[in-house]
Amino acid sequence: MIVQKKRLGELVLRSEEPEALVKFYHEVIGLELFAAPGTTTFLKVADDLEGHPQLLVIFDSKHAYSGPRHMKSGRADSRSGTLHHFAFALEAKDFALERERLQNMNVALAFDEHPAFGWRSIYMHDPDGNSVELVFYDASILNPDLNRRVLSAIDR
Repeated sequence: MIVQKKRLGELVLRSEEPEALVKFYHEVIGLELFAAPGTTTFLKVADDLEGHPQLLVIFDSKHAYSGPRHMKSGRADSRSGTLHHFAFALEAKDFALERERLQNMNVALAFDEHPAFGWRSIYMHDPDGNSVELVFYDASILNPDLNRRVLSAIDR
């Protein structure tokens, strides 16, 4: 079986206060405003496939939608979904700068290391309470034995 490579094209958040989310992702996370048709705002994460960059999209709670099956239309209660968190990957050279910038903005932050993958992370919450991660690869914390174990679990 041939599996074509796939990339994340967009992630959509519905909000009862979309302006607060747009401001957070634009000003705090630093995403570029891409488009704003009607009550929807598209923020560009990165260039990717021709014609479709990687996007974070903010929908007003009243916007018609196609997701989570049990979410009530017209509501954007962050507790009703299954989203745990999502992450933006950074280059190693940018991690310390982002940490300092966010601390200077008085954003509440938590930090963690994930030696099974060699990842260092900063965690924060957006205005709707979604957990947002900034992560980068740091070979100095990679535990090769643990990495082999977690990667081999896929073969079971």
